[in-house]
Formats: sequence, C-alpha cells, structure tokens
Amino acid sequence: MKGKLICVSGIDGTGKTTLAKKLVGEFSYSGIKCKYAWFRRARFISLPFLAFCYLTGYAKSIKLQNGTRAGEYHFYKNKLIARLWLWISALDILFLSLWRVFIPLKRGYTVVTDRYVIDALVDMMCDTKMNSLNNFPCKLLLRFLPEKIVNIILDVNEEIAFQRKNDTLSLEYLKQRRKVYLKLSQELKIPVINTEGSLDDVWSSLQDVLLRSKDA
Repeated sequence: MKGKLICVSGIDGTGKTTLAKKLVGEFSYSGIKCKYAWFRRARFISLPFLAFCYLTGYAKSIKLQNGTRAGEYHFYKNKLIARLWLWISALDILFLSLWRVFIPLKRGYTVVTDRYVIDALVDMMCDTKMNSLNNFPCKLLLRFLPEKIVNIILDVNEEIAFQRKNDTLSLEYLKQRRKVYLKLSQELKIPVINTEGSLDDVWSSLQDVLLRSKDA
C-alpha cells in the first residue's frame, strides 16, 4: 500500500472517520508512511460566491439538532449559479488536493482521505440537481485522481445514519445523497461496504477490498 491513495467515502454517519483513522493507525504501526486527510467542502475561491448566494437566497443557514448551524444550498434554482458552483467546487478541491494529497504521495506517503472527490461529486450533483457526470468540472475532478487509488464507499440506511449524527441537515438530505452515492458506485465500479454491522465485520470487509485492490 506504499504511495497509494485510499479514499473512504459515504454519507454522514457511515463511520468514515473511524475507519479512515483506524487505517492510518494500522499502516503506521506496520511501518508504512501514512497521512490522514480530511476533506469537507474546500473554501478558497468559493467564499465570495457563497456570500453572494446567502444574500440572494440561493443559500441559507440552518440550525442543526446539536445547536450548530450549517449551509443549505439551492443552486439548482438558477442554471448560471449551478454551473458556476460546479466549476468553483472543482477548483477548490483541486487546490486543497495539492498539499493534502499530491505532495504527500510524491514523497512516498500512503494517503487515507476521509471524504474526497467522490463526496465532492455527490455534493455538487445534489446542490445543483445535475444528475450526471457528463460535464467538464466533474470530468476534471475524476481525471486528476492518481492511478494508484482505492475508492471505497461506506453505506448505511439513512435513518440509522441520521440517528448516529446530530450535525446533519435532515433525513431527506441523507436520502438524496445516499441515492447518488449508490448511483456513482455502479457507474464508476466502486466497492460498497455496509456499515450496519459490528466494527470487526466492517473492518474485515474493508481489508478484503484492500487485498483485492493489491492483487488487481
């Protein structure tokens, strides 16, 4: 697994952070240079755009179950706003990738990401309601993925995920995104691991996926 990118993706509440950090710990214990990289929504050139969207009603702040607030985006209401958002999201992810992914890989590290390109694509597609990868920003993100990559999608019933996480916008938010994750898993041939069972069972399934990728 030396110098490889392992991307753990899925809706909130699937256990991405737990498994990604466990992977990093196991690799480090085995003497493999490894880094953990957390990706949510990158914010570089998108900040002025988001400020505009909050002012014009294409984005709004929602109070969550845990008392914090998160953004809810309605870019699909305007075709120009939606297309701009696809480009801005893609460029922000690529900028953040330079030092969190590509530089460590060049230095021989194995990088385990907690969310990455697949998650960004799901967010982009849901926020704009463009249900296809057939646009240049999405294709650009996929094109920049390195050759030595293992994509893994963690899956769980959205109601269970909603119970696990109190910082999620809504059950409908999870349902919408879960549907897109499963769609992308088929289109891009990404293995899916169900995380409703015990941590030991999930870990065993994850190990199987990594072994298969090593043999491929």
